[in-house]
Amino acid sequence: MRRFLIFFIIFGMMVSLSMCIESTWKNSETEVGSKESSEDTNEVNLVIKGQPVTLVLRTTVREALSTKLINTNDSDIVKNYLNHKIIYLEYNRSLPLEEGKVTVIDLSMKLGFLKPLYGHLIVDDSVFKNESEREKVKASNITLIVKVVRGNRSATIEKIGSRTYVIEGNSLKELDKAESRFVLAIYRGIAENS
Repeated sequence: MRRFLIFFIIFGMMVSLSMCIESTWKNSETEVGSKESSEDTNEVNLVIKGQPVTLVLRTTVREALSTKLINTNDSDIVKNYLNHKIIYLEYNRSLPLEEGKVTVIDLSMKLGFLKPLYGHLIVDDSVFKNESEREKVKASNITLIVKVVRGNRSATIEKIGSRTYVIEGNSLKELDKAESRFVLAIYRGIAENS
């Protein structure tokens, strides 16, 4: 199972990187004076640790920024991301791809892209042998818990306690908006501080 998970993450990263290269090429061909606002695109160009990075979101920047934040803000999200070494992704494993699992995969890949720079360990239920091992990791002060929930609310990111974030949406589109806002906060925050 671990080999499959590792293979899936590596494959996803390769696909994401190839999409970034393709989108960068398309952007270089865009005419000067284009009326498209930077908020009406799903691509964000950043420089992280001296390297140009094109972040491709599952929604437009404008849609991502429409996500409701409860008990948190962008700087709080990036600060918590940087201060925790383990990122625990909690989600309904039986959720079909078209109803939200694709959002979890995208989140995992985008956080995984930063792993070589910040050394985070990204885990979910599949890497634990038993319940007590999983609970020990979740209870650790070095673990940031990110719950992805297909719930009743529109795109929302809620901070619960000091190290748990709930990314929620009532549809795939709303879930994508919330996930994109979470990722955007992390990437922009890192770019501003590097």
